[in-house]
Amino acid sequence: MQGAHRLEIVVKGKRRTALDTTPEMAGMGPLENGFLMEEHVCRSLEMPDHWIPNYLVALHFVEKPVKRFLFASGKMQECVVRNGSCDVVAPHEVRRFRAEGESQSLILSIEPEALQTVITDSRPRNSLELLRHWHGEDPALRSVILNLSSEIEAGAPNGPLFVDALCTRLVEELVGRYSIGQTRLDPYKGGLSGRRLRQVTDYIECYLGRSLSTAEIARIAGLSKYHCGKAFKETTGLPLHSYVMARRISRARELLLSDLPLSQVAQAVGFYSQSHFTTIFLRCTGITPGSYRRMHKPLSMNIAMSYFA
Repeated sequence: MQGAHRLEIVVKGKRRTALDTTPEMAGMGPLENGFLMEEHVCRSLEMPDHWIPNYLVALHFVEKPVKRFLFASGKMQECVVRNGSCDVVAPHEVRRFRAEGESQSLILSIEPEALQTVITDSRPRNSLELLRHWHGEDPALRSVILNLSSEIEAGAPNGPLFVDALCTRLVEELVGRYSIGQTRLDPYKGGLSGRRLRQVTDYIECYLGRSLSTAEIARIAGLSKYHCGKAFKETTGLPLHSYVMARRISRARELLLSDLPLSQVAQAVGFYSQSHFTTIFLRCTGITPGSYRRMHKPLSMNIAMSYFA
């Protein structure tokens, strides 16, 4: 499943970039496979007949209410976009619309397959389907979208597992409140067994040096991403991303007692740069890696020397 790198629509059978405006968001790009976020400042615009290949969730900020005219399913609908309002739009609906006024919008695109795989494991399920179009106030969606925006603007300092957790939370909200038909989230039924927990934690320890994803850890646990996150927290008391970060910091403390350069320590525990490592280590411990090394390495050397004396 390979996500697009820009928001897209389909016009006359061909895919094209959805909006002519350049995304405002720094670091614009896929959040994970099948998820994409862009930020746009849109002035009055009109779009031709088109259909949307992915689910869209949008959060709008306006100084003045914006009138929007949507033609879909043979009907013209008028709505007023107010500050902080949200949209949930399903794919494959032939539509056209125009908007009168200026808005700043955070738009999250989710491929249908990606939405499905968040909540299902290898067992068959009914296909997920959301309402065709919903517009209004939704504080929960607004909160998740703002957190995603802040994280991607900052360069995802908390890592892909945290982004995965936010995307999963968003899907949980969508399925819980906007799904139609028989699709529902399966009831959560408790934590991981001792064997499954060992398999997961052993896997994390083995691959701390690389960019772990919730999807691969969920496969080890034999659960969906949604249930894996809940089961792991129930068992350990920590969200998955917090546990992995704690293990990385713990491993880093050990490696800082060696002569390994800081850049290599950062790489060995899964940080994408030395500066990223320094920022997170400082946040978690209250001290920089260099200062930690200067404070603790002489102590470890003294202990070793006394041992061999």
